[in-house]
Amino acid sequence: MRDVGQISNELEYIVCGVDAEGVIETCGLPVLYEVNQRDILELNVSLAKDISELNANVRGLTSELMKAVKEVKGTMYGGSSVLADVTALEPRRYRTTSLSESCARNLLDITSQQIVLGVTDESLGFELYNLFRNINPVLLALTASSPYRFTEGKLEDTGLLSRRPEKYEAICRYFPKDMLMMKPLASLEEYLAELRTISDEVNRRLKSGELDANLEELRKIRSNDGRAYSYIPFDCLAPHQIYWPNRIRPDHRTIEKGGSSVFSLELRIPDLPTTVSRIQMLNSFVVGLAYYAADYGADDIPAPFNASHDDLKAAAMDGLHAKINGNDVWCVAQALAAYAGRGLKERGHTRECELLGRRLERVLKHGNDAELIRKAGFINPDELRDYLVKRLAADEE
Repeated sequence: MRDVGQISNELEYIVCGVDAEGVIETCGLPVLYEVNQRDILELNVSLAKDISELNANVRGLTSELMKAVKEVKGTMYGGSSVLADVTALEPRRYRTTSLSESCARNLLDITSQQIVLGVTDESLGFELYNLFRNINPVLLALTASSPYRFTEGKLEDTGLLSRRPEKYEAICRYFPKDMLMMKPLASLEEYLAELRTISDEVNRRLKSGELDANLEELRKIRSNDGRAYSYIPFDCLAPHQIYWPNRIRPDHRTIEKGGSSVFSLELRIPDLPTTVSRIQMLNSFVVGLAYYAADYGADDIPAPFNASHDDLKAAAMDGLHAKINGNDVWCVAQALAAYAGRGLKERGHTRECELLGRRLERVLKHGNDAELIRKAGFINPDELRDYLVKRLAADEE
């Protein structure tokens, strides 16, 4: 049966006034470390059965996390730029952040909202993969929230609405281009062949000295449940170790464990919005489209872009006002929302459909988060940070 099974979020919130470790080790919530272990918490909102449950859990868990941060005398905010000096931070070392220092350092000061869609049918999963790779600019335009970077104690206007595509170019600077650029794929067999090709090229570059690798970290002996290992040598990268905007995750297969997913599709291009309502809006937009595709196929859903990194850079620059391949992103967003709304409503999620329409109208009328931030005219990081903390706490509804 073609369907969207369990769905999840990974939400990378930023904390101030307390180290992330002080929250992670004491709060009892599903939060994990990120590459920036001091400033960023990844909140996992996992395995909801449908969009209504996912959005309810997002609100509940975010509220609980804000309370936990407050209890240890910290504050928490959204938006996708860390408003703190990260130059002296040591990145958390994974295989990829050890293979490339550029990768490690450029992951320290950006955050995102990630949506994970479990699929019950392989062909549906690749329909969704190819659909979203061609509409990713809309997801970025709706959520762009990083017009500034923190530079030597000051706010620096980047001239962009989102730093994400630019940062991912830097993250993948020494890796093969296919580490970032997605190809059209139609099956798990094709995906695994592509993963093998990328892994072989990364190994080749490591051996030839073309990577800016941290060899000490790569060779370090580590322990996992009593098993000793090191990051090299390795045969094949894991699915989460490539940086595609949309990742195929066969390691999320749950069908043998009582679940329904043959694999998951992980959408990683959005900035983290500044409010829970906008996080929920994007969830409903994405899941509504996935429901429609499961029920009717994806062929008639507008997907007018060409999956290039240049498309994402255009959306990062001009947001909903970008024109890509002769198409106004604003108009494409509205057209896609109609399909998402139908997908939600016909599955019985009438309230989520109504909220999607209202929230999307607000963004289209008043601007995405980056536009709101820039219009406010903040002159220093403290002002912007205070605004973001209050905005996350108050929400918009």
